[in-house]
Amino acid sequence: MADKKMLTPAEIAEYTIKTGIKKATTPSKKVLASAFLAGAYIAFGALGSVGAAYNLLANPETYGLGKMVAGLMFPAGLMFVLIAGADLFTGNILVTLAALKKKVTWGQAAKNWALVWTGNLIGAVLVAWLVSLSGVFDWSNGLYGGVIVKNAIGKLGFTWTAAIASGILCNWIVCATVWMTYAAKDVTGKLLAGFFGIFLFVCTGFEHSVANMAYLFAGLFNKTNPAFLEAAHKTAADAASINIPSIFVDNLIPVTIGNIIGGAVFVAGAYYFLYVNKDETSEDINKIA
Repeated sequence: MADKKMLTPAEIAEYTIKTGIKKATTPSKKVLASAFLAGAYIAFGALGSVGAAYNLLANPETYGLGKMVAGLMFPAGLMFVLIAGADLFTGNILVTLAALKKKVTWGQAAKNWALVWTGNLIGAVLVAWLVSLSGVFDWSNGLYGGVIVKNAIGKLGFTWTAAIASGILCNWIVCATVWMTYAAKDVTGKLLAGFFGIFLFVCTGFEHSVANMAYLFAGLFNKTNPAFLEAAHKTAADAASINIPSIFVDNLIPVTIGNIIGGAVFVAGAYYFLYVNKDETSEDINKIA
């Protein structure tokens, strides 16, 4: 019999547990290095997606179309993570499955998440800084930079409830997308499985903690540029809201909490119940699958 072209959901669960064990037991310095790369890759995808669509995003009448165009570009970041290999905080929430199965401790899972989040932050901030130095934000008389600054101001205006809810929705989609890429046995399958879920999350505008590291610090690095403020129709007082305490307290912390809940509960937890927890119901489902 020829090899199956993809894993079944039950087999994905088994693969996810094995992957979670490996991730949670990798030496810390290697986790940080891998996470640094993922943060950089997601920053490339995030800032590149704005570069592809800033003219549309700047106009309220074409904003929806702009989100669609941005959604076509952003998945490139996840492609780098999945194919080149790197540790992304939002995807690593699937380590929850190994913890629920008691193959790793919750302490190991939390340590992995903390290291990956930190490495992602360093990589994303470095890329945001380098892109700021490159001069590309000057495109269209500063309109690209204006959209970057305006986007950062907007992301710091959420309530914690809104930020957590958006973070939940985002990583529900992202972890389900990563879950589907685990099913594919070839690069083409992984690319197709990874593309549409990320396209969806960008179009909906939900909050991704690692992408926001790039967006917010790019806004921080460019908030005093007069051309960008003029293009964004913002004042220096408006841009003053972009500061390091606000970046963490008003966005990254609540969005990260939401991302953890979205991936751990609605993906890892749900599939643990369906395919790993050995009760009568899950066994029947496994037989059907």
